[in-house]
Amino acid sequence: MIDDGVSAQDLLAANDLLGKGDYAGAVTLLERAVAEDPTDCSALTALGIAFTEGGEHTKAVKALERALSLQESIPEAHEALGCALYRLGKIEEARKELERALDLAPQDGGVLRNLGVVLDRLGDFERGSDMIEEAYRLNQFDYQAMYALASVRLRQGDLESALELLERIASEDAPINLKMLAIDHVQNLRRYLK
Repeated sequence: MIDDGVSAQDLLAANDLLGKGDYAGAVTLLERAVAEDPTDCSALTALGIAFTEGGEHTKAVKALERALSLQESIPEAHEALGCALYRLGKIEEARKELERALDLAPQDGGVLRNLGVVLDRLGDFERGSDMIEEAYRLNQFDYQAMYALASVRLRQGDLESALELLERIASEDAPINLKMLAIDHVQNLRRYLK
C-alpha cells in the first residue's frame, strides 16, 4: 500500500526548499504536512515562515497563531509572527511577538536583529541599534544583520562604516535581494563621498 502522507524526509525537503528560497515549493509540502496533522507545531511554524518569506503575510499569521495556540513556547513561531505582523504594518504587535521570542531565545541573532529593526521603526533608536549591533556581533556573516547595521550607521551619519558593510554585502555571497540593494547604496555613497 502506498502512503501519500508527508514523511520526515518530506519535512526535511521543505526546510531545504525554505533555505533555497523556494517558498512556493515549501508551502506545497508543508500544507500537505499540516493537512495530515493539523497539530504539528513544527510544520505549522515552517508553513508560517514559508508564507511570510513568500509575501503571504496574512496566511502566515494564521498558521503561526495556530502553532502558538498549540504550544506557546516556540521562539521561531513568535519571531516569524513578529515579522509577518511587521510586514502587515502592525508594528506594535510585531514588537510584542519579537520581545516574546527574545524572552525564549535571548541569544538568537535573528530575533535580536528583527526586534532591533522594529524598535528602530518605533523610534527607540538607541535600543534598536544596540540589538542590531549585538546580532551582528553574534554572527558577522548574517547579511541581514549587516544590512540593518549599515542602515543604522547611515542614519547616524557614519558613512564610511556603512559603506564598508555595504561593500562587503555587495562582494560576498549574500542573498541576491540584499546584494542588489547594497550595490545601489554603494554607488550612491561613493558619489556622495567624492
